[in-house]
Amino acid sequence: MTTLSLDAIPPLAFGQRHALHYTDPERMSAELARGTSVVMNYRSVEPGGAFRAQSSLIKTRNVRLVASASSAIRVDAHGASTAFFMVALHGGGTTKQEGRTLDWGKGKAGVFLPPGGCTARFSARSVIGIDIDPAAIAHVTQVMLGGKPSRRQHSFDFTEPCAVNLRGNRLDFSSIFISAASMLDHFGGDTRLIERAGLDDTILRMVALLFNFEELSSGGSDARANRAIIRLTCEYIDDNLTGPITLTDLEALTGLSRRSLQYAFRDEFDCTPMQWVARRRLEAVRKQILAARQGDTLTTIAGAYFANLGEFARMYRQQYGELPSATLRNALSRRFRS
Repeated sequence: MTTLSLDAIPPLAFGQRHALHYTDPERMSAELARGTSVVMNYRSVEPGGAFRAQSSLIKTRNVRLVASASSAIRVDAHGASTAFFMVALHGGGTTKQEGRTLDWGKGKAGVFLPPGGCTARFSARSVIGIDIDPAAIAHVTQVMLGGKPSRRQHSFDFTEPCAVNLRGNRLDFSSIFISAASMLDHFGGDTRLIERAGLDDTILRMVALLFNFEELSSGGSDARANRAIIRLTCEYIDDNLTGPITLTDLEALTGLSRRSLQYAFRDEFDCTPMQWVARRRLEAVRKQILAARQGDTLTTIAGAYFANLGEFARMYRQQYGELPSATLRNALSRRFRS
């Protein structure tokens, strides 16, 4: 068997520095199937059996991503327990599953494969593979719709293998996935940093957007999503004004990123979520000050909402044009005269 040079195959989408290298298709078949339920069989279709391949893996709590590049090959896979979606950076091929023949590759389409087995034949190619959990995609889609379940007629069918057009919408999803994959290398493959930056979540959202583009891209859905997000978040804030509220809490509540939350609040209230929290707390304190009776103090009233009373007084004066002590004094004076 002839061994090809690395220059004979396209570069990996990510993880080149830590990639696994193969010059024997049988060894590659055994190693990539290790620890999984999948039985893989790779065979070279290059003249003289020449073969070269590389692969790299990144797995976070949200997503499992595989980068693979090789010379021309044939693949037989059996027993896959998860669905898989692949996008080509270079080359392409033909995949057969459940009696369907799917042509895909760079500039054509990606391919979605439900659990099971398939056969494929590729030219020299470089691909990104993403494990697909239908429940996770459905959850992300629902969050992107502002908590509204996806309408079934627009939902992606996860039971059927299909070629997925990457350029049929106004977005070039091929370039989007390639750009996202290249960013993984900027984090050095550090899954902790990738998770904290939300890059894995972004990739999952891009899959959800591609699979349900018609619904998620409609203006009406976006408007409903923003209204639902704002309503849900404001109700939570009002119910928890005397307790700790953080952006992390609000992200967990809505399922949206920090940036998306801030965009939604700026569109609605021209402020950030945490500025809205402070505003609602100031309003609650002012209402109680105006209703205060003899013996009530700013410490007891404001202290229930603000840990730093000096910062509270500054914000109160900025909002209402007077110190909270003046508001309390005037309120008690009017009540005493009456």
